[in-house]
Amino acid sequence: MLQTIFKSRTFHTILARNTILLIQNRSFSYKRRIQRYFNDGINLQQQTIETNSAERIRRCIFYKDVDLFSFYKTTCPQVRTLGDALQEGYIASKDGPCIGTVQSTGETSVLQWLTYSKVIERSQYIGSYLWSKTKPTSMKAKVAILSSNRPEYLFVEQGCYMYGLVVISLYTTYDAATILKVLQRTQADILVIDNLERIKSFQNELLSNDTLKEIIILDDTNSSNKKIRSISSIYNSMKSTDIRQRPYVDPENIATYILTSGTTGEPKIAMLSHENLLATAKGHLIRLNQANIKKPVTDRHCSFLPMAHIYERFILLQGLLTGTQIVFCPTPEQLPTYLSIVKPTQASVVPRVLNKVYDAIMTEVNKSTMKRFLVQQALREKPSFLSQIAFRKVKHLFGDQVKAMITGAAPITPDVMHFFRIALDIPIMEGYGQTESAGAGTSTHPVDMSYGTIGSPVPTVEIKLIDVPGTNYRSENNQGEVCIRGPTVFKGYYGDEAKTRETVDADGWLHTGDIGEWANTGALRIIDRTKHIFKLSQGKYIAPERLEDVYIRSRWVAQIFVDGLSSKETIVAIVIPDEEYIRKNYKSDSLFADLCKDNKLKEIIAADLNQLAEKYRLKPYETLTNIHLHPELFSQNNGLLTVTLKTRRTNARNHFQSIIKSLYEDCPVQKQ
Repeated sequence: MLQTIFKSRTFHTILARNTILLIQNRSFSYKRRIQRYFNDGINLQQQTIETNSAERIRRCIFYKDVDLFSFYKTTCPQVRTLGDALQEGYIASKDGPCIGTVQSTGETSVLQWLTYSKVIERSQYIGSYLWSKTKPTSMKAKVAILSSNRPEYLFVEQGCYMYGLVVISLYTTYDAATILKVLQRTQADILVIDNLERIKSFQNELLSNDTLKEIIILDDTNSSNKKIRSISSIYNSMKSTDIRQRPYVDPENIATYILTSGTTGEPKIAMLSHENLLATAKGHLIRLNQANIKKPVTDRHCSFLPMAHIYERFILLQGLLTGTQIVFCPTPEQLPTYLSIVKPTQASVVPRVLNKVYDAIMTEVNKSTMKRFLVQQALREKPSFLSQIAFRKVKHLFGDQVKAMITGAAPITPDVMHFFRIALDIPIMEGYGQTESAGAGTSTHPVDMSYGTIGSPVPTVEIKLIDVPGTNYRSENNQGEVCIRGPTVFKGYYGDEAKTRETVDADGWLHTGDIGEWANTGALRIIDRTKHIFKLSQGKYIAPERLEDVYIRSRWVAQIFVDGLSSKETIVAIVIPDEEYIRKNYKSDSLFADLCKDNKLKEIIAADLNQLAEKYRLKPYETLTNIHLHPELFSQNNGLLTVTLKTRRTNARNHFQSIIKSLYEDCPVQKQ
């Protein structure tokens, strides 16, 4: 459609007339519209306030005087544990649609819905069965779930919460050794999986595990092994009289074990209570409601981020508390199809999703001078009617109905954020949190159009920055390690008291390991990770992730790992080139491995990286003096990415140790 319009004979006449008229007559810019509909009243020049000058503790200015440990309980006051969430949604939705599934007949796909009451019933059935099967004492029975996103996952999870069983969330990307190790460490009673293929390679080890009482399959199965049972057979065998009365569950009881990403080593098992997760969900609802981000904005959600991750976990919990309609997308590959069918009104995403969409759009846009001009005009908020049509295509990618979006789990670049704000014409907020804080930390206010900051503390936490020993990061300069305190802070690491005491101090402060900085507006920005900082021979400290955020902006680069030796004065990098871009702009008839050995290509990429260093005013010792082009992307399979797609820096350093040393041998320049 767009190509037809661009080639129209009357194109230039229409463009000239309508562009001038629409620029002159446009009554509201993006910023003014967001301020009109989603203004929460924040003073953008003073988003936080210091509540303790001695420790430099800060809170969002809205919540400077509240009791963090009780204020959030005024929201959804009847919800005391996670097992109460569905009932709250039942009331909020008036027993409306809760869980939808995509049903396809021929070329037509429709959504079929289960009401909140039906979902409650199914959760009670499976919860009652698990309770009877495990005969839990002291609320310590554990149910591990290894599955892609699907309705039955939620039934099992909610059933566990209702009856006080602990949910162990496992990523589907884990290998057999990791799964077996976690099950052994946690002494799981039940394993729930989506299909038998998932455990085919280690099924015998699971069946011989005496602690594991049963393996429940979410798909239908005809296994003859008595230890394996399908969830459908459980439902078929139970009657309404089998539903047990819910036991009393203390809100401080452990609700779930969530594994950390493991960027510096083996994943740790974080223990989160019912209260931890409710404090996060209720706190975010307070923030969102104040900004008028509620129904109908939150009517429908398409869940595609892993349910094992804390981010998706509390987003789903928020949805259940407010009666949101939820549809699960089982694989990322099916997301475009699901979005077109589900038509979500809200979206929770991670930057890598937006980056992928952005790169695809801009690749198409850059093929045409006129398209590029129209998009540039639109991004300056001076759109013509044709550029507005072009952006309709972007909205269509998300299902046409998205009214608000939140992104988290990693930083997002300003150009990508600005593009989607204008293209989708909706409030897009950025959040920051950790597994250990139940996902709570900070979030940006919808009316804040700045870039690079992550907003102010949510209503359930306060934050302080502390000095980082051996570096120039000092709290007196509004820089330091980010520490979080509040009811969202986790209960510790399972089976690791020493690491727990190292992470949460005697005063209840969670030491995140992230280095932050308070902007002059009172908003927080993240600079780097404390454990990733290294020192050069002249005493300069390098924050590699901050530098990687700069260098990754090169179109020639798909991935980059910045590193250095303490005996040297400069830094080097392992660069994985963007194969598609290189084949279009340099050479397309060679094997990619051979291209990575091409010295001319290396010089081009190195020059582009140096230009970025100059553009972003990096220090001489932060400028790369040599690079190595590597043909294989970092991935979970080769052990260089975590399940949340962060670099396993320890693994990467060990893997490229000899190459990093060799880069210094022919280092062209030693900069001071």
